[in-house]
Amino acid sequence: MAGAKPRRTQAERSDETRARVLEAAIGCLHRHGYAAATALLVAREAGVSRGAMLHQFPTKVDLMLYVVRAVYDREVAEYVTRLRPVRDLREQVLALPELVWDVLSRPSGVAVLEILQGSRSDPQLAERLLPLQDAIEIEALAWTARYDAVFGAPVAQDLIRIIVWSIRGLSVAQTLEGDADLRKSVRLLREMIAASLPTVQGGETPFAARSATSSLARQGSATPTKAPSGRTSSRRSPTAS
Repeated sequence: MAGAKPRRTQAERSDETRARVLEAAIGCLHRHGYAAATALLVAREAGVSRGAMLHQFPTKVDLMLYVVRAVYDREVAEYVTRLRPVRDLREQVLALPELVWDVLSRPSGVAVLEILQGSRSDPQLAERLLPLQDAIEIEALAWTARYDAVFGAPVAQDLIRIIVWSIRGLSVAQTLEGDADLRKSVRLLREMIAASLPTVQGGETPFAARSATSSLARQGSATPTKAPSGRTSSRRSPTAS
């Protein structure tokens, strides 16, 4: 028949179902928390049958792992898109707190946090979530290692953890306090990071100074060692193992 829509393939129908379930799961986790976000509730919110739900996600754990992976992939795509026009790595670092806040304070970010917290009381989820978390962290740290050059020391891993978990904590506060002006806290985090960056004139970061001092100390120096910047310090680098 002329003008008739072509039939969707099984793969297309499956993708549509998974997309609807993903959005419904995010909404349920955000509004009700992990314990209350049952597969049955998510199926009802998504408008899919129980059979269709079980076909895609046989268990609640399968569904939760899908949410974590899908949300992470979506977040990475946004980070890449929004940071691409910022050529200077220093400016990228300074943009991270507010960018991460924009992403993780959304319902999808809170939903993932609910899953992470839920794994504490769900042994099956915890067992299967750990390898996924490890894989995600490896991917994330490989992408952010470029920022070590900004600080002159291998601190990207610690930097990203500080930013992400500070923002996750603020997202919890937003959920509890509602109208709190938490962007002030996000801007303060940005200022704290800016204070640790080298000056435009080529000054050294505190991280690099401590890293250099730590290296000399491990070679047997028992006295405070002068860092290249002229400051003296015998403190060990926080990044050293």
